[in-house]
Amino acid sequence: MRFWQQQHLARAQTLRLLLCFAVLVLGLVCVINAVLALLFKLVMPFYPGWPALFFETNTAIVVLFVLGGCWVESWRLRDGGGVRVAHWMGGVEVQDTGDALNRRLLNVVDEMALASGQPLPQVFVLPREGAINAFVVGWTPQTSALCVTRGALDRLTRNELQGLVAHEFGHLAEADGRLGMRLLALVWGLSLVHGWGASWMQADDQGRVHPIPWLIGAAVAAVGWLGWLAGRILQAAVSRQREFLADARAVQYTRSRDGLGQVLRKVWHERQVATARLHHPHADALSFLWLTDGGWAAPWLATHPPLADRIHRLYGGPRAPLPATAGRSMDEPVRLEPRNDSTVARLAPPLPPASDPSPVSPPRRLPDVDTTEALGRLQRLSGPLQRRMALLAFMMRPDNEAEQRFWMQSTRDLHGAAAILADVQSLPAVWRVPEFERQLAQMAYEGVEQRRALVVATRELLRADGKVSARDRLWWLALRHRMGEVNTRHAFIRPVTGQGRDLVQLNEEERAHVAQFTAYLARLLPVESSNASPSAEGRAWFKAVMGRCYTVGEGVTPPECLPPDADALMHALSGVQELSWMMRPQLVRAWVEEALNHSPGGLLSPDTADALRLTAGLLDTPLPPALAAHYPKP
Repeated sequence: MRFWQQQHLARAQTLRLLLCFAVLVLGLVCVINAVLALLFKLVMPFYPGWPALFFETNTAIVVLFVLGGCWVESWRLRDGGGVRVAHWMGGVEVQDTGDALNRRLLNVVDEMALASGQPLPQVFVLPREGAINAFVVGWTPQTSALCVTRGALDRLTRNELQGLVAHEFGHLAEADGRLGMRLLALVWGLSLVHGWGASWMQADDQGRVHPIPWLIGAAVAAVGWLGWLAGRILQAAVSRQREFLADARAVQYTRSRDGLGQVLRKVWHERQVATARLHHPHADALSFLWLTDGGWAAPWLATHPPLADRIHRLYGGPRAPLPATAGRSMDEPVRLEPRNDSTVARLAPPLPPASDPSPVSPPRRLPDVDTTEALGRLQRLSGPLQRRMALLAFMMRPDNEAEQRFWMQSTRDLHGAAAILADVQSLPAVWRVPEFERQLAQMAYEGVEQRRALVVATRELLRADGKVSARDRLWWLALRHRMGEVNTRHAFIRPVTGQGRDLVQLNEEERAHVAQFTAYLARLLPVESSNASPSAEGRAWFKAVMGRCYTVGEGVTPPECLPPDADALMHALSGVQELSWMMRPQLVRAWVEEALNHSPGGLLSPDTADALRLTAGLLDTPLPPALAAHYPKP
């Protein structure tokens, strides 16, 4: 039913767009004929009547330019799609080359793709645009391109960048891409002459403007000004109200109104200080695609609703403009952040636990002959393809039929896949996470394309059955974190604060981060819960851990054990990762000690020990002795 509704809506939008275009072309022909007739009479006032075919020739030239420009641009867009528009605007495709901000953008795009259920677009940065803005364009979501300005990348926090990207994914979810491509072709045909003139007036790469080309371009742009005005009217007539739908989608995907809300408030401040204008000569032709237009046009020409109205709808009340700080935000971790599959977990309950955890006690015995042989074969794997198969086998639950089917389909044509799976599944529990981490460390040295292929394959594996459990999510976070270590170890130095403090000396913000992330772990510790809420043991463990963060008699009630949603989880993880290098080990030790206190017989189960080890890796913290004793020494 929804498919046919979308088809009907698309046809109605296309008909309305063509009707508006036809009316504007007719109006443009009439105005140009009137202007030319007036100029002719001013120049030759005594000429009787009009030259032969005067109006017919004018009309034919105007229609030829408009329809010809539309046809040429439609043909180009049909062939190049959203990527052509991105290149046309001077976009540079974002690659995972170790740059902290580019990696953060790629991770946020991946998170929002999971949250919205949309395919991953190609991601571009507009390096010459210092304003905060973005757009997404493409005939289909699969062939779309997402462009983000350098100003947005530099001056937005991670949560704000999530809101910005989520807004663009909202346009994809509302099927605005195809309408945008058609509208772009029509606008280009109407403003073809003006666009030529604007190109001549553009500054070069050094910012220099040459006078003669600028004068020629100004004259051409003046001639095409009426066409530009018609294109602007067409954009305003079609696209204005669709921004409210995309704003609502952004709040739905991020579960936060502050992300997009603060972006809009920062753009509002940019307008007040006159820094929101985009510099590319053709940026105005894409005005309907941007997050916001330049804000200089008259209300009847605006392609977007007023920023004050959009902010009022997000917050339910007025908010003031917000200055955007220059430079990189220091509250964002720049390691290879996990592409958050936890957004999928909001939409479906988690998987049930594979089996009841059984307590095991240290010390661990040495591996037997079969285990030694399996470890040897896994350690001799060469090449990214074999390592990818091994990592997928580690992350796959043996009792999950959907994940098994996906793994078999993905590896059916690969030699040795069955042997790799058998070796992984034959490993004792104490060897699985250490070998998983070793394989990840090797994979981190592979090229960008190989690592992205692993990310895509892992994401598809975990959502093969439409469910992502807390255990799956933790392994995913560990995978993304471990793969970023080689490339980001020296890329960014986090501020080191709080040396010499205990957990009871955490400030309120730090306690909030710890409480939210601990509530998430309570679904896994000391036993894995079978539903979205922590078990009774998990709640008791949470209460004991948080009790260590408050002074007795302080008069403060510890927070409730409420597992966070996707946005809150990522925010909490970032906050916990930003604790000082002395505070993080104390927190991990508290988790381990209270897990021992609340485990049957005072012994950690294999699943509990693995969850604690992966969590310690997320915080770049050495294993406490009580946890390290559960694993063989390397």
